[in-house]
Amino acid sequence: MKAYILNIIQNPWVRNTLILAVGLFLGWLIFGGNGKKSNPSSESDHVHTTNDGTIWTCSMHPQIRQDEPGKCPICGMDLIPLEEGGEDVLLVNQLQMTAGAAKIAEIQTSMVQQAQPSKVLNLTGKIYPDETRIAELTGRFPGRIEKLFINFTGQQVYRGQKLATVYSPTLLTAQKELFEAIKLKEYSPKLYTAAKNKLLLWDLTEAQIEAIEASGEPKPYLIFYRPLQVLLLKGLFLLGDYIHEGMPLFEVKS
Repeated sequence: MKAYILNIIQNPWVRNTLILAVGLFLGWLIFGGNGKKSNPSSESDHVHTTNDGTIWTCSMHPQIRQDEPGKCPICGMDLIPLEEGGEDVLLVNQLQMTAGAAKIAEIQTSMVQQAQPSKVLNLTGKIYPDETRIAELTGRFPGRIEKLFINFTGQQVYRGQKLATVYSPTLLTAQKELFEAIKLKEYSPKLYTAAKNKLLLWDLTEAQIEAIEASGEPKPYLIFYRPLQVLLLKGLFLLGDYIHEGMPLFEVKS
């Protein structure tokens, strides 16, 4: 058997063929393998991307940050270098888009300004007044409501407008005290001032007090006026009701 193999090897044609085959195999191992390693375009690009510190992001989802190119895991768009998309995104909820991406998304912007609304919106809901502007008008003395001049919710009450006519024995007594103080005004002006201020604190006006002094006698019925402009929200009593000191009479909004 060995002699047969030696005879084959000694054949010049066979020997040359084997030498050629071995040479081609060695050449492929030496030059082919080294060449592949010396020119790997994909690996070279990857090394360049990671070495230069480029961050890749999505123009539609700037919260996506990667150190190599690829697809956005959210929308599937190609990632772009962060510096090509404009200034760096500082906040996660801040949207940053390239001009091309903004055009595709049909983004429209406008300057913020103070102006009249361009559209009328009809919405359902309940309207409540501002609680900081709600107040109550209370009774300053006991009496009976003889006449009402404002009597429905939402009525606008202007400054100096009549509210109600009241009969009050307490007011009659206070007016009599005023007339007694007028008699002693020359000797005790403080007594007159105290009697007059008592009526002022009960929401009588200067003109009403002057009219009482001019008439020379107490008035059993007195009209009360609203000193400031308000909006009537609710009346808390009815015509003919008896009121007492501190009782809520009107709920108003200034």
